[in-house]
Amino acid sequence: MKTLSYLLLAAAIAAAPAQAQQYKPGTATIASAQGTLRVNSGLVNHFNAHSFYVYSFQWQPQGKDAVWNQVPLLAKPDAVPSEFVFKTTATADFPLSDARVVQAGGKTWLSTAQLKYEDTPYDDNASVEVKRYELVRQPDEDRWVFVLRSTRNVGKKTVTQALAAPPSP
Repeated sequence: MKTLSYLLLAAAIAAAPAQAQQYKPGTATIASAQGTLRVNSGLVNHFNAHSFYVYSFQWQPQGKDAVWNQVPLLAKPDAVPSEFVFKTTATADFPLSDARVVQAGGKTWLSTAQLKYEDTPYDDNASVEVKRYELVRQPDEDRWVFVLRSTRNVGKKTVTQALAAPPSP
């Protein structure tokens, strides 16, 4: 009986929610001419349908004495950093929110996509909102942040389709 309990517990722990997310658990490293970005992805497991993943971001600019910076997401350049993680969510059928880092125009961009709906994710009027953040250095604070540059509704696309499209201003 004890062995069966351990096997069931191990199966429950190993069974992560089926989410098609951009970054699998662990660390993804993205190098650019300006520096290196780490996307750390981890599961917050509630052992039910309410489990989710979070992404946190670390940036190390080029230079021999450069240190790693924890990168917050800011709604505007002068906002106080309060969000240091992005939460991904999904139904059993499709993602509700996810994020993707892209190098474009010599800059590092973070695009987030979230399904917006009134009652359920399966609503006919559900649409996807995409937010685009630019990685910038704030010289007065000597820190690196993702600053929101645009928000747009892309209509009836899925979160996956919205993130697969090339970023636009």
